[in-house]
Amino acid sequence: MQCLERVIEASKGMNVEVFVVDNNSNDGSQEAVEAAFPQVAYIQSGDNLGFAKANNIAIRRSNAKYVLMLNPDVFIQPDCLKQVCRFADNAENFGALGVRMIDSDGNFLPESKRNRPTLWNSFCKIVGLAKLFPDSKCFASYYNVSLKETETGRTDVLAGAFMLINRERLGVQAELCEDYFMFGEDVDLSVTILEKGLYNYYLPVTVTHLKGKSTNHRSKKYIEAFYGSMSIYFNRHGRCAFSKLLVKMTVSCLIKVKSIHAV
Repeated sequence: MQCLERVIEASKGMNVEVFVVDNNSNDGSQEAVEAAFPQVAYIQSGDNLGFAKANNIAIRRSNAKYVLMLNPDVFIQPDCLKQVCRFADNAENFGALGVRMIDSDGNFLPESKRNRPTLWNSFCKIVGLAKLFPDSKCFASYYNVSLKETETGRTDVLAGAFMLINRERLGVQAELCEDYFMFGEDVDLSVTILEKGLYNYYLPVTVTHLKGKSTNHRSKKYIEAFYGSMSIYFNRHGRCAFSKLLVKMTVSCLIKVKSIHAV
């Protein structure tokens, strides 16, 4: 509810349409939202479709120039929407943009701006080298450490928690790949935008992202979705058959090992 309150406040004076796609909740969310925000289009999926399919339902319903994907655990400031749309209107070859995300303690979230995944930088992230050496261009290259968190600039990959997309320019390619259930869709879309010759931008407008505190990161379903998304990505965007095979084998081993610890 707080996320929607912030969105409605920030959209005053703007021509916007707001969609909520409910992945089959049973906690009275629909009744509460419709009562508090009658201007919001509430879509009840009837099933847990996953992140990509749920967002695509709203994207296909929208006729807007720009589409903003926004997680319900992201809280924006009153001037946020105006700032990002103003930037998008004037940015060269605008494909999409992301913003400076912080957690509830005020810590910067490095996934706000990332580089295109490679076998090396993905490996460094998985084994923890990126976390041990957060400023290293060698070990932390999964993240865009060359661009300061207070700077505006281009970056390869954005976070789907807050991602403003140029729907007018991208058309159907503004939609997320539905091969993913959870995780990886934003990376895939970011790379698709780059391959189309457009740019992804990072804008240091601050939003708070609670980062899925309700998610059980040790559950088997979470582990399979997290590591499985890597296999999907490299299968779609990998540049050689060897890399695809290597990732598939590595991911399979990771899922088995992590799942054992999760039991």
